[in-house]
Amino acid sequence: MDGCDSTAAQSFVTRFMADVGGGMVAALCALGVRLGLFRALADAGPSRSTELAARTGLDERYVREWLHGLAAAAYLRTDATGEVFSLPPENAAVLAHEESPFFMGGAARLVPALGSMLGPVATAFRTGDGIAPERYPGELFHTMWQMSGSWLGTLLLPQWVPAVEGLAERLAAGAPVAHIGSGGGRALVLLAGAYPRSRFTGYDELPLNVEHARQEAVGAGVADRVEFVHGRATDLLPGKGDHALVLALDVLHDAPDPAQALTAVRAALADDGVLLLLESNGADAPTGNRGPAAALLYGASVLYSLPTARAAGAAEPAGMLGLTEARLRALCAGAGLSRVRRLPAPTPLNALYEIRP
Repeated sequence: MDGCDSTAAQSFVTRFMADVGGGMVAALCALGVRLGLFRALADAGPSRSTELAARTGLDERYVREWLHGLAAAAYLRTDATGEVFSLPPENAAVLAHEESPFFMGGAARLVPALGSMLGPVATAFRTGDGIAPERYPGELFHTMWQMSGSWLGTLLLPQWVPAVEGLAERLAAGAPVAHIGSGGGRALVLLAGAYPRSRFTGYDELPLNVEHARQEAVGAGVADRVEFVHGRATDLLPGKGDHALVLALDVLHDAPDPAQALTAVRAALADDGVLLLLESNGADAPTGNRGPAAALLYGASVLYSLPTARAAGAAEPAGMLGLTEARLRALCAGAGLSRVRRLPAPTPLNALYEIRP
């Protein structure tokens, strides 16, 4: 082809094959997390395929191929025979142990779950329409519950609440708390277990999330003080100015109108209340978003964030990397939330903010 540098093209072929191979590795990891293979291998130590299959109750031939695939990607190690496989402790912290602060195994499950929506998203490209969350596979939301549950369990009570001055004391004394886009409910369930005098309400537009969250509350024995409501938080959040805490964890960029959502939060918050906001960690200009993490977020934005925001009525959705720190500060100021402080975030993909009136 005219103008094509064959050396550069071959170099890109190598890069492209590495990326396609990475997609296959993500699919294998998704299976490993879903089927408990990583955890079983981490707990037992070096194992043959027959041993791992017996331990997990899975078919040995499938297990063997899975092991060889991840050994080829250097996710697993083998002995000299190539028949005994092990998961290095560092890899196990990321892939096997949900209680680990490094666990990101759930992220692999996003790839097949979102990939299954390529057809509807392609149609949305042509029409400009949105896709309601209810049309996405349940596997996607199970993955979100797993991912958020992992880092919430290790960070919310031990680190985030103590990092916000006076918050623990306020919750211990008893106060209203709300969660916008409460998802699987883990955040409020954890807070309710630690602060029984406070009352907690989660709002979510997906019935599947609300049902799961209610089950979480019952299972944890906190259903007497945690309520999960189906509906849009900006329409339902009480504007009484009495909430000590409002949570918005990785959902504001999906709102059809983030400014309106922040205005509703301000009306709900007491003058000394706080919005704990988790957002994607994006650069102020798109050219600053480069590398695998940014590619992952843009991919998730194309496949989920933009379509669902469009379905909710957003003409110009923010996208997963659209609420940069500068834009967020401007939106908060416009909503009467003038104090914004950045806190340590759970992963490089995120930014965490303490926001006050």
